[in-house]
Amino acid sequence: MSQANGFDMSKMSTASKILLGGSILYFIDMILQWNKACFGPICAGVSGWHGIGIISGLIVLAIIGMEVITLFGMNVEMGTAQSRSTLEAGLAGALLVFTLLKILIDSEFLSWPAWLGIVLAVVIAYGGWMRWQEAKVTGGMTGGSMGDGTPS
Repeated sequence: MSQANGFDMSKMSTASKILLGGSILYFIDMILQWNKACFGPICAGVSGWHGIGIISGLIVLAIIGMEVITLFGMNVEMGTAQSRSTLEAGLAGALLVFTLLKILIDSEFLSWPAWLGIVLAVVIAYGGWMRWQEAKVTGGMTGGSMGDGTPS
């Protein structure tokens, strides 16, 4: 029997697994209430998408998009593979910065999803650091093919 066309998780780099898995969990966590205040039986709160969290949401969507493109081996003619890896590492670092800013700006009535968001942002930043290291060592050829395959 032949294996159907698609993706093979075993061919993904560790950085790709961390970035994709952490980003999906972060996206789910952003839907939950990061700030919650209860006054008697009445509770109100806002999700991670509130305020500056919109920037974090857009960044995590970009990371997910880049990883899905890599995972499925789609051919994207946009810069070199090394520049795309560096961009993704920068997005992971920016996600951590904007998550911390969100927590500092909306520091009242923090709920457990906010703390989980910080942990996930640190995990994603570590995945971004790993991606940056891979780009330095291998010339950007990580996890899959996003271009013509020639490192610069």
